[in-house]
Amino acid sequence: MSNQMMSKLDALTKAFECIKSGAIAIISIFTLLLVGALFITAFSWNNILLEPIIVPRSLELAGYTPEVVTKRVLDEIASINGTSTKHNKQFNTRQPGDELMKLDSMPVAGALDVKSIKTFIQDILGIKHEKMTGEITAITENGKTIYGAKIRQMPEDRILVDLNVQMPIKDLIQLIALNIVESKDPAVAATYLRIHNQEQQALKMIDKVLQDNDTSDDAYALSGRAHIYMRQHKLKLAQEDLTAALKLDPKFSTAMALQAQLYLNQKKFDGALEVSKKEVEFYPDRWQSHINLGDSYAGLGNKNSSESSYLKAISLHPSSPIIYVKIAAYFNDLGMTDQAESVLQQGAKFFPNDSATFVMYADVLGKEDKLEEANEALLKAYELNHELAIFLSLGTKDEVLSKQVISERSAEFKKNHEKLFTTSLEDALDNDFDSDPH
Repeated sequence: MSNQMMSKLDALTKAFECIKSGAIAIISIFTLLLVGALFITAFSWNNILLEPIIVPRSLELAGYTPEVVTKRVLDEIASINGTSTKHNKQFNTRQPGDELMKLDSMPVAGALDVKSIKTFIQDILGIKHEKMTGEITAITENGKTIYGAKIRQMPEDRILVDLNVQMPIKDLIQLIALNIVESKDPAVAATYLRIHNQEQQALKMIDKVLQDNDTSDDAYALSGRAHIYMRQHKLKLAQEDLTAALKLDPKFSTAMALQAQLYLNQKKFDGALEVSKKEVEFYPDRWQSHINLGDSYAGLGNKNSSESSYLKAISLHPSSPIIYVKIAAYFNDLGMTDQAESVLQQGAKFFPNDSATFVMYADVLGKEDKLEEANEALLKAYELNHELAIFLSLGTKDEVLSKQVISERSAEFKKNHEKLFTTSLEDALDNDFDSDPH
């Protein structure tokens, strides 16, 4: 072999060794950086780990293993936490729901993942991390099963859940989750209970929030209590709470929305307009703000401005079908049937299973002498919800109701189901979080 070939092989060998050394160095540096990052995050990692909840043999045989029950409890907590207000993050360093987001299950034994490594690092460094332990027991007497459930927070050994109840296991899991939320984050629990019309229990949770030394969630609690007082027509008490909430945070959107609605309910349209304008200024992409502004202008008789505000709200895709019905009814009453039809077309697109939308749609189409389409809309409403629309007494699809009959039946629907409209509207406007209607 020639010297020239040998030289080339030596050069290639040296190049390969350099590449190999470089790769090893890069991998070593990456490994060191990864380990360092894990050590750093382990110091700040403060998740609360829920150990597998011990269950009786009878539940395991039914498929409710400790791992299954624990996961379902955590899933229920995550679902309840969905009621927590999230759109004011820029104004609060801490808010309801943050503590619940730390809840997690224990690492799987033998698994090698980030959670396991962080836990291992904290253990070897002697860092104590918060844990929750729990057990479900079952006693059967006279054919009835009484479940006991205890969840403790460690290392302080604080009891979070202590139940003795007779109910299906699915309901027990939900109750355990709610009890944990009530103990860990009463502000979230209060919102959840209020939404589910458990007002007295919600008020107890609100009192608990306001009595602690942490003021970060007081605006949420005060606004929630004001909402309940408004439902109960205790308007003076509602105003006191809203004043206090807005003093804590002048840009708190829920309190602003409720304040505008309180003024509207009292027909104080000038006050409602002032608050609604600020609400739109601070939250231009929140559809509720534009609804309140439109209602304020409507109360003052400013049709052009109310129309503009309502159409802006619709362009932001409200997360409740009742808003489309409300705005369409406003245009319909003013004889602006083209606008009403356009709004309802959007409502039907986003909420194709809402019977109230189609009843209103039938009324508008009837006024436009589109009788066949109006009858189709009424039939659609009936098909969607027999109980809700049964009063329509529709015949066959070949029958075409007259314009007068369509109008009468739409009016009858709105009259007989007034609570549906008012309650749904209140819930939509006072919703603590925006959801995607698509």
